[in-house]
Amino acid sequence: MGRRRQSRSNNTTPTASSSAADATYKAKVEAACAAVTSLSAAAGSENASSRSSLAQFLSAERQGIYWVAAVALVGFLIGFVIGTGHLTMSESEPALAWRKSLGINIRSSLTYRLLTLRTKPWSPLLNIWESSVSLATISRKNLMEDPANPRTFDVLVEAIMREKGGWVHPDLGMLIPAPSGAARGIGMVRDGYTTCQRGCIPGIASEKQQPTVNKTKFMPEEVLIRIPLSYQMTREVALNTLLPMIPSDPQRKDPLQELDDAALLVLLLAHERAVSRASKWMPYIASLPTEPQCGYSTHLRPYFLDAVKAYRTELGVDTHGWPRELSKASKYAEKIASGLARDYGSFIKAMDGVSVFENLQWALCQVASRATAGSDKHGALRLIPLMDMINHDANAGGFVELRGDERFDNGNFVNATEEDVGTFVVRSLRHGRRKPLKKGQELMVNYNVPQYSPLDWFISLGFVPPERWRQWQKVDSALPKVRKDGPYSSMRSSSTRFTGRAGSDL
Repeated sequence: MGRRRQSRSNNTTPTASSSAADATYKAKVEAACAAVTSLSAAAGSENASSRSSLAQFLSAERQGIYWVAAVALVGFLIGFVIGTGHLTMSESEPALAWRKSLGINIRSSLTYRLLTLRTKPWSPLLNIWESSVSLATISRKNLMEDPANPRTFDVLVEAIMREKGGWVHPDLGMLIPAPSGAARGIGMVRDGYTTCQRGCIPGIASEKQQPTVNKTKFMPEEVLIRIPLSYQMTREVALNTLLPMIPSDPQRKDPLQELDDAALLVLLLAHERAVSRASKWMPYIASLPTEPQCGYSTHLRPYFLDAVKAYRTELGVDTHGWPRELSKASKYAEKIASGLARDYGSFIKAMDGVSVFENLQWALCQVASRATAGSDKHGALRLIPLMDMINHDANAGGFVELRGDERFDNGNFVNATEEDVGTFVVRSLRHGRRKPLKKGQELMVNYNVPQYSPLDWFISLGFVPPERWRQWQKVDSALPKVRKDGPYSSMRSSSTRFTGRAGSDL
């Protein structure tokens, strides 16, 4: 009994102590809650007092705030009308440089476009949404496998714009399919260019309507594409890239310097293609078609034979003997690629899953169909990114290579410096006159190769232009050229056996 009572007393004691601890804990919790409540009430009262004090301050200083806002608005309006030339500009005096710059900045700002209703208020948000959706879609694709993807064009434009002197008009984009009938082309995807031709750069619209103002010509924006020499594949670039990779003994046996421009460009393009993402030229190479469109391509031979038949039966082109000539050209191209692979294939970088011979065949077809002729000083034959994506029109203007001495006063369309030597520019011309482009219209150029026969066109570029569909014979002009920058300007001949699209003089 005694033991039982002792155990009961021992069990009763812990229960009482735990009840006391619970009561103490509850009291502490209630005290903490009360403290938090009091702090919240104090903070709320402080916020209320601060809000009331801010409201009192705004109410008391209302007149001063109105004055500050009014002065800021008046200053903005004065700067706006001065920059646009509507306040102090007169048609008899030229615009100052700072006024032109201010006007350009104002007219190009989103605020100006919104205030003048040239841009819908919801357009910026839609553009952000569309760009985010397109980026999310592109991230799952390999741009190298899709040269026609608009993002491939955007990456190439960014690479050109980062070069000093590089310029691509922001309204230009890829048109798929091209209005000219090609699979793709370059044209206007917005209407800003035509608007600027009427009253954007430089000065006001009434200025532009006059041919001269105090003997100063106002030249509206004309240059749409400007590719500096630093972003062109030339003979010098090829030698600087390939020579360090070739040992001295093979170099003495087969000097790289003895190759013509076309062969050097083939080696350079094949090597840079294998370098892949580490190459400076990756944006350009990604824009090149995976299957080049030269007429002697063995992979596309059935399609080209069908095209030869269609030219003969539907367009009346004399294609007698063309299949035989295509076979000869194909064998000759294979011979060139085989020789380059034998002499230099072991020194250039190889692609995964593609033999050196196949890579050189691909590069040879690209050079034959896309190379552009230039001055001998910087390379008689060059690969010029983006410009080789422009389609041909005999009535359009040609590629223009700057000499560095062009001036407005001499009748040229650009003021060039020594740093611009070798730069190629493209304008929108038709029949020798400036042609503003609207949204959806394609930018065209004249490849300027009048010595090409229909067969030459088909072998090198894979098509025959309309001006060569009928019987033709080259006739030297008996009349002098009226314009030095028109579509029939003098062309520079290539010193290689591969003649490319010719650049014209100014």
